[in-house]
Amino acid sequence: MRWKGWLGFFATIGMASLCWTQGNVQITISYINPANNEYQMIVQNNNVGWSVDQVHVLYTTPGVLQATSTPPGWAYLPDVPWDAIPHNLRFEPTAATHRIAPGQSRTFGFKMTTPTPVEDFYIQFRSVNASNQTKEYAYRVKILQVVDVPKDAPASSSTQTPAAGPSGPGPGSDPVLYQNYGFFTPTTQYQIQTHDANNQLRDSAFYPEIPEPPHLEHYFVGEAIREVNAQGAQQNDLWTIDVLGAQWSSASMGWNELYWLYGPTQFRRPTVRWQFTPSVRLDDGSRLVRLTIRNTARTPLVGQFWLHTRGNNFLTGAALRLWRDLFQPDVQRRLDLQPGGEVTLTFTLPANTPAGRYFYGEFELRQGSLPPTRVYFAHQEADAPLLIGYLGALGANRPVLVEITNPNSGVGATKNLTADASAVWRARLESGDEPLIDDAGFYNPVWRVRVKPSGALSQTFTNVLLPGGDTLDPYLRMNLVLGDVDGNDCIDDADLLRVLFHFGATGANPADLNLDGVVDDADLLLVLFNFGRGC
Repeated sequence: MRWKGWLGFFATIGMASLCWTQGNVQITISYINPANNEYQMIVQNNNVGWSVDQVHVLYTTPGVLQATSTPPGWAYLPDVPWDAIPHNLRFEPTAATHRIAPGQSRTFGFKMTTPTPVEDFYIQFRSVNASNQTKEYAYRVKILQVVDVPKDAPASSSTQTPAAGPSGPGPGSDPVLYQNYGFFTPTTQYQIQTHDANNQLRDSAFYPEIPEPPHLEHYFVGEAIREVNAQGAQQNDLWTIDVLGAQWSSASMGWNELYWLYGPTQFRRPTVRWQFTPSVRLDDGSRLVRLTIRNTARTPLVGQFWLHTRGNNFLTGAALRLWRDLFQPDVQRRLDLQPGGEVTLTFTLPANTPAGRYFYGEFELRQGSLPPTRVYFAHQEADAPLLIGYLGALGANRPVLVEITNPNSGVGATKNLTADASAVWRARLESGDEPLIDDAGFYNPVWRVRVKPSGALSQTFTNVLLPGGDTLDPYLRMNLVLGDVDGNDCIDDADLLRVLFHFGATGANPADLNLDGVVDDADLLLVLFNFGRGC
């Protein structure tokens, strides 16, 4: 089972919807009813000779997906296992005649029983031909951001590098363009395409492919290595390598190696990688961002670098390579780095800068008398909560203590927060939280998070991914166990006595467990009902 066809990244359709194309099937998900948290999914089959006979909507949290409308001749099954995500809806035709034939479309409806809108889904579908051969595809669909949660940040790069000369070891030895592109923070999808000097596509790679069950990868960290047949390349031809992808709440990507190969002879090109940290909010409302540039080549890196920090649009391909014709750089500096050397640039986005800006960069990398290798990139600013949680019933407007710790390094942070009217709390990166970003495990699912709501027992979540908790379901969800008036994580006689001592009191009071403004029978019953819990 493998992907085929073009992957359509980030094409916005109307309000709060994204359209993706894969395997010649186009799927659009729209957020159509905020009052009911309801979504509409349109499946358009653009294949020739292949019909669509199954569509799965996949999510990691059990019991939250509900079908609301199914086309005539189709049925749905809830919570059908598939690969590593066991909770999903499967829509399937009741007879072969109801399949989505080439050129046809079907509209499906579903809703989420979650306290806030969901913006991130995996969709699986299956195609079948007249010989009953089947192909399966899975990919991620993002709906336009509607609430402030951690999100995938779109990222792109475009590299133009001069070809080596045709002086190989002998006739019949075709050149090869070797490339090792690294994704150093969790990457939810990417596509790498290589074009020759005549703009002919020579190679294409993408992620995710569907692995064999039972594993469905949620994100990728590592290297994408390609050896591209460069037959016909002439000296100093500019070949172009375009990368398009999405990384989880910031970005770190770039070249580990890039060289032309003639037989055993390597003609290396300068390489560089770059990493943005998520935005850190300062007291005056401005946002601090750090960019680290590293020389990944085996020789010194000499060149120029330009950066624009407040772009309004996501640029890719040819448009990205022309960004300096349209925007004035905010940063310009010379680079002179030894192999393995790096430099960190810090810049601030003013408080009045809208969140989610795009950063445009360009490297001009010199190598002797050769035409320069030019590397361009665009990354969206990662400005989203470090963690987000939901307290459930009676959690609205409740104070909550959040302790974040890496048990391997001991690095951590403590946040005193208050849940909003929907019982959702958000912890942001603020001044003083820089040690979290600097920790080697920042992007690894190793973090321990203790959530202690006022008046309730605490809950500790382990193996949490920062930022966001999880790449599909970002909420740390808990059901409140109320009755812990003194905050020692044990509901006992001391808590009962405190409620009795303050009985009848009004206003802010730790014994007002349900936060209705008075200490009364309801608070006493909460202690009695949960008596002995946590002890």
